[in-house]
Amino acid sequence: MWMRIALAVAALSALVLIAYSSSLNNGFVWDDNQQIVMNPDLRPDAPWSHLFSADVWGYKHRDQPGHTNYYRPLQMVSYRLTGDWFGLQPQSLHILSLVFALAAVLAAFTVYLKLTRSLALAFSAAALFAVHPVHSEAVDWISALPELGCATFVLVSLALFLCVRVPNLDLTPTQRFLPRRWAFVVLSLLAFAAALLWKETAMVLPIIIAASAFCLEPGSLELGGPESNNDAGNFRQRILSSLKLSVPFWCVLAVYLVLRFRVLGSLAMRQRIWGLTNFQVILNAFHLFALYWWKLIAPLHLNAYHVFSPVRSITDPRAIVGILFVAIASVAVSYGLRRASLAAFAALWVFITLLPVMNIYALGRNVFAERYLYLPSVGFCLLAALIAASAVTRLPQRSFPEKLRIPLSALLLVAVVGWFSTATFARNPDWRDDATLFRKTLSVSPDAPFVHFMVAATGGDSASPTESQSAETQYLQAITLARNENPPDSLDLSRSLQGLASLYSDRGDYARALQVLRQWRDIISKDAPNDSELDAEEGLILLKSGRWQEAQLLLTRAFAAHPQDENVLNALGLLAWQHQRNLEEAQAYLARALAIHTAKDDFQASLHNNLGGVYGDLQQFPSAVAQFEAAVAISPGDAEYHTNLATALAEMNRYDEAAAEINIALRISPNYPPARAVLQQLQHR
Repeated sequence: MWMRIALAVAALSALVLIAYSSSLNNGFVWDDNQQIVMNPDLRPDAPWSHLFSADVWGYKHRDQPGHTNYYRPLQMVSYRLTGDWFGLQPQSLHILSLVFALAAVLAAFTVYLKLTRSLALAFSAAALFAVHPVHSEAVDWISALPELGCATFVLVSLALFLCVRVPNLDLTPTQRFLPRRWAFVVLSLLAFAAALLWKETAMVLPIIIAASAFCLEPGSLELGGPESNNDAGNFRQRILSSLKLSVPFWCVLAVYLVLRFRVLGSLAMRQRIWGLTNFQVILNAFHLFALYWWKLIAPLHLNAYHVFSPVRSITDPRAIVGILFVAIASVAVSYGLRRASLAAFAALWVFITLLPVMNIYALGRNVFAERYLYLPSVGFCLLAALIAASAVTRLPQRSFPEKLRIPLSALLLVAVVGWFSTATFARNPDWRDDATLFRKTLSVSPDAPFVHFMVAATGGDSASPTESQSAETQYLQAITLARNENPPDSLDLSRSLQGLASLYSDRGDYARALQVLRQWRDIISKDAPNDSELDAEEGLILLKSGRWQEAQLLLTRAFAAHPQDENVLNALGLLAWQHQRNLEEAQAYLARALAIHTAKDDFQASLHNNLGGVYGDLQQFPSAVAQFEAAVAISPGDAEYHTNLATALAEMNRYDEAAAEINIALRISPNYPPARAVLQQLQHR
């Protein structure tokens, strides 16, 4: 038996590694850059306490209370450890996700083995779970690591709980824990606590524990076991006994909720404004249950951003379908409790683990997301394996004798696993980078304003007039779609207006940029008349247009609201340097911005370039050279940075090096006037 289990583990590991091997070449996408690369709390010299005392976006609002529902310290600890040991590189973090995906599969296999007491059933369910295409978002997206970590520890906790039951998995509700197994109880509770610190979704585990004790009576573990006693008194006793078994887990949950409240200031906060009544929220829950089940059954048309339009009437066909589905599923589960209790428990698992994402007000930008199905799919894969096994056993004996059923079952499993593996492997490259991801997403979600915004943002920095025009079109489309939503999506609308204003500013069309910002201010004037982000953006554009006195007022106000905003610090540094000629103050602002913005990107290169210019005016040329060299190292294709470096090198009488830099600048941009001016100066020397 142990040899067979070892072979099963090896096969499952191979399935995971093969299905997701192509994900290791992907980079950072979506939230990865801001949540990981630009996060100062993940630097080696940052205090570890920050990871436990704030939400995942805590570094952005340390001067204010929490703004999100994402208290996931173990996610950030995992990133920090990986960064300390291997560097915050995409490949290292993708390997981390792959390791957790493998751990989750092996933990699920253990739970399946405990529940079914059948190696064949457990392996079949675990194989489906290992390569189900709906998992690709959770595994391919680095920022979705909480889904993997939470699921892993939930499954470990449940496996340990099953180990402390009586021998042979007799889940009689009245059976007490055996004293000699107290260590398993403690480890199970610790694993549950870890799951909660990975993601708040784990709070459904006490319900799962109670459901397992209620559903899985002695003799009903096998598919099609004997009917349970339907006596009302016994039914109540089973409920009470199952609740008693879950009490320790409820106690751990209570401690977590207290901690969560102390850190975030609330247990949950609304992140979207839908304008729905309580009845409409319930209708949407029915609709979402049906959508999620269908995505598990038919993992087709996978998409990083599903457009969600709320159900507002019971006459809506989506509401009718959702209600009918939940009603039919409820009847099926009730029937299964008598004749197939393990299948009923598997179905309940899906519904229970989907409960946290039924609160559409507390979710982020996309209400319906495939990554939310990672933990629910544990129950679905078990249910699918049980149904398939039952179907095979019910085949006519004459046409399908016993010796044919095992090969038939194996062939069916290979076919489904092969399909799932192929779909998963093909999906991985979609997450290569932002441009690839969002252009792919736009093809399947053309009505999503956020996706249009992201496509524009990834292409708007290009110097190509064609790309710039395309980005403008995408921003305008995003603005139109956001305004047409019910109610209008103020966040996507604000982001798109900000992006469009920045695009016009980069073209030098400052009047048009300021006009767009006025539209943004009109939208948010009721809720935030002095929005710091808007103040910063408008102040920067005013600064570029030479209206620096007006810019100073807005930038100072934005700095007072968010003293850690690197964009505001950069703008204030430029203001102090180029207009006020306060070089010491400019140096302080820019150095502070560099300390906050740790990602080696174009913005950091510009910060180094600006700081180098300040050092040059201070006649501190060695420091200026160091800053320009840092800018060139990040953006070697920028002629301005090479020209500035050449100027600083010439001031230090390093003429040969200066000439080399000018030649590089002219190869990049042959008609760049500053480079030609510096070349003439070097020739005269």
